[in-house]
Amino acid sequence: MQNYEKKYYFCNLFKKKTYNLIIKYLMNSMKRIFFVICIVLTVLSVGNNLFAQSESGENGEKISLTVDVASGFVWRGLTLNTSPVVQPGITYSPGKFSVGAWASTPFTPGEYHEFDIFASFQLTPSLSIGLTDYYVYGFNSWNPNSFFNYKKEETYHSLDLQLIYEGSENFPLKAMVSTIIGGDDLIFKDGKMKKNFSTYFELGYGSTTQSFDWEIFAGFVPMESDFYGIDDAAIINLGFGVTKSFVITPTYSLPLSFKLSVNPAYESVFLVASIALF
Repeated sequence: MQNYEKKYYFCNLFKKKTYNLIIKYLMNSMKRIFFVICIVLTVLSVGNNLFAQSESGENGEKISLTVDVASGFVWRGLTLNTSPVVQPGITYSPGKFSVGAWASTPFTPGEYHEFDIFASFQLTPSLSIGLTDYYVYGFNSWNPNSFFNYKKEETYHSLDLQLIYEGSENFPLKAMVSTIIGGDDLIFKDGKMKKNFSTYFELGYGSTTQSFDWEIFAGFVPMESDFYGIDDAAIINLGFGVTKSFVITPTYSLPLSFKLSVNPAYESVFLVASIALF
């Protein structure tokens, strides 16, 4: 009888602990869902006052605010987040010069975080040059307090110099060449770590119809690069995207995008959905 009572006690204790763990998990999940719903409802409620995503000053100055929510984060054929992310951005454009900041924050703790600072200059109506400082943190043991550390072999920054061509509506070709000129883009050669200057080329073509926008794109790295995780020249980014805007109010619409892409070098495929809240 005593052994039976012990078994009964431990059985009830196990059931109670399991029940408490399930309730705790459900409560945490409900908190996240509630948080996302609050964000969406808040943005929708103030959408009519956002002046169609930007405000312009009297001297041609422009401030653009954006917030996207995506099912994951894929960049140049590389999976950075498999869980949903929120991606806010702000851009200040006094004429041909633009400067701003952008971030990607996952809903799941302990995953990849990114914070970027960028600047660009419009050389011609179709050609621009830009510099982006990518800063990553928050993944496993990556130090979240290393933003001002630019030391070689220690920094989590990458400086990306870009030349971008965007064609006209009659010939909507897009082309970009991007070279990492500083930061953590290193490669081991001749017995020591050296800058690799990893370079990425991308071509794209897109158009607008009455119902949706579409684009196709292809990205290529012509060299060995630890930054992109390849041992030789390779195509790492092929795909297409579709965007359709849903009218919510006379002054506010909600663009929904789907992007399907493959990385032939990694033999991987991605499908990412995103919503541009504003």
